Amino acid sequence: MDTDKIKDFFIHHGEKMVVGLVVLASAWMVYGGLSMPDMTEEQDPDTLVSEAKQVRASIDDDHSEQIIPDREPTFDIDAELAKKNEYVAYETYNPDKTWIPIPLSESTRRQDPTLLPPRALRTSGHIESYAVLSSNGNYRAKDLEPAEKLEMVEKKKKPKPKKSRSRRGMGMDDMAEMEMEMMGMDPGMMDPGMMGPGMDPGMMGPGMMGPDMMGTGVMGPTRSLAPEYNFGYRANSSSGGMSMREGKQPVPQSAWFIAGTAVIPHKEIAESYKAALFDADGFLPQRDQPFYFNYEIQRANVTKKSVDELVEEDWVLIGSRESDLKRAAFVWAGYAPELVPIDYRDLNVTGYIPPILLSDYSDFALHPLIPMESRREIEDKILYEESQQVEEINPDEMTLADPNATGAMTGMGDMGMDYSMMDMSMDMDMGMSMGMGVAAGLQTLDENPVEYKLMRFYDFARRGDKLSPLPGQKYVYRIRYAVQDPNFPANPLQQPKSATLGADVYARVQGLMLKAEETKKRDFQRWSPWSEASPPAELPTLSNLYAGPVEPVRPRTFSVAGKKVDYFKAPPKVDLLNFAHNATYAAPMPLWLNGRTEGSSLSYKGTADIIDPLNLQIKKVEEAEVLSTSTVIDLEGGNPLSIVEDDELTEPGMVLIFDEYGGLQVQEEVQDQEKYRIYSFAKERGI
Repeated sequence: MDTDKIKDFFIHHGEKMVVGLVVLASAWMVYGGLSMPDMTEEQDPDTLVSEAKQVRASIDDDHSEQIIPDREPTFDIDAELAKKNEYVAYETYNPDKTWIPIPLSESTRRQDPTLLPPRALRTSGHIESYAVLSSNGNYRAKDLEPAEKLEMVEKKKKPKPKKSRSRRGMGMDDMAEMEMEMMGMDPGMMDPGMMGPGMDPGMMGPGMMGPDMMGTGVMGPTRSLAPEYNFGYRANSSSGGMSMREGKQPVPQSAWFIAGTAVIPHKEIAESYKAALFDADGFLPQRDQPFYFNYEIQRANVTKKSVDELVEEDWVLIGSRESDLKRAAFVWAGYAPELVPIDYRDLNVTGYIPPILLSDYSDFALHPLIPMESRREIEDKILYEESQQVEEINPDEMTLADPNATGAMTGMGDMGMDYSMMDMSMDMDMGMSMGMGVAAGLQTLDENPVEYKLMRFYDFARRGDKLSPLPGQKYVYRIRYAVQDPNFPANPLQQPKSATLGADVYARVQGLMLKAEETKKRDFQRWSPWSEASPPAELPTLSNLYAGPVEPVRPRTFSVAGKKVDYFKAPPKVDLLNFAHNATYAAPMPLWLNGRTEGSSLSYKGTADIIDPLNLQIKKVEEAEVLSTSTVIDLEGGNPLSIVEDDELTEPGMVLIFDEYGGLQVQEEVQDQEKYRIYSFAKERGI
């Protein structure tokens, strides 16, 4: 047979062959089952039931005689009991004092201290550059070309009155200025590295020296912002920040966030602890004073509803101590130096300050109820002021000391030294130094707690995060803190005795103990009530506006139909600074908008300067564009003051602006002067 016929045979008869094999296998299995022996012939069910009943009956029988032998008493119980009941004469003890047991009253049992909610919660929106960790250290602003030198603004100079050049009566600054003018130098171009003692560093023009050229006297190829204008965190400095992780480098990134600060009424809480625990049995300072441990932050959207209309479901948990610590440890390239003394903050409730670059972060890092001086500094200042108070002495009441009197000082009497006070201070210093090692390891009760402790938090806008705040939306916040429960501490070895707890505290602690046995975890946190809702806050726009001088226009007066009519040839002008944040380069981009009039938009398109927030170098951005709907509505100021003859003294400029969120804001020249002059490079422009 050829192969084709064989293939056709298997194709047409393959299924039949498979069915035949299955039938043969089934027949073999049936035959095997029929040939097996009958199980009932070897194991009779009735016999098995009878044997099981016999075994059960034998188990129920009493086998005590075989297991436990009869016990025989080895002593006379009746005799021992009679001996114990014999009367013992009271006089044989002869006690000095009679002890009368007094039952423990409820007032001396341990209570739960009252936890008060945080107070004075304040929030504000910010757009800044801050330093984050990067594996390669590359960022977009790093590759930009250096900015070109700014053109000097032509300004009419009025002749100055001649000053006497006599060196007598001249200050150090005047002498230095005169000598530089004689050498043909401009005092405003002075290099700080060339300055001698007594000279003013503020004479150096901003942008003339970079941080890497200080003291060299050599001008570099690039413009740089003067180091004294760097008010933020210095990413290349180790002071105030965490050490960089191995292989990680700082790079700038945009930080768009809402910051909040509040205070904890620490003194009132400490007094509550003292009232609830100090007089109870087993008081421990290591456990029975407020130890802050955690905090939580909640946010609610009030764009379309008022705060009074909020319900519990509107509040969303957006952060806690754990999430903030992870962000500071694994995202930030360090943290900014702290501004608040350690007396008024706690690492467990006071968030770290982000590594904000260039900008002054004190606005959101401080709170008006928190002092800027430590308790020691305040006490030292009070002592110093008291020591400066000189008592008035009546000359008529003064008498000469008797040189023959006992204890009179000889030889050193004019020095006026009080040896008794000196000896006492020496003894105190020696005692303090000897006891320092012992006191350092003890936790004692703070007898004079501070009034408030600072709470601080941030709500960052994060791309792709559902919990991120959105621009154009208004939010309110509330916070609360947690302390370590003094009646159910984290350390089981410090657990107070149940007999010392009040009734309500005992019931609560018993529930926590049962829960800890089930979960193998102690819930030792006691949470405070939530704070009141903060005032509404929102993410700011990418532009910060600062007002400069206003140039008014003097009208020409005409007489029309017997009435005087003022005619203005041109509208008044104002110079503005749009301190815009460029999100592409994560850096500030100051735009000097000069000559803006009423109705002018504050948008910009063209070449712009940008400040590298890491090295302060000023770079150039081609085809920069800032789309802003902010519009100048009204101008005021710039007219000469009538109280002086000098035309250079003018009224401060004020600008009314319709902002991007549809609100009105007023910018004042005096209030904005510092930021305006710094970031418009006023000295470099010669204005």
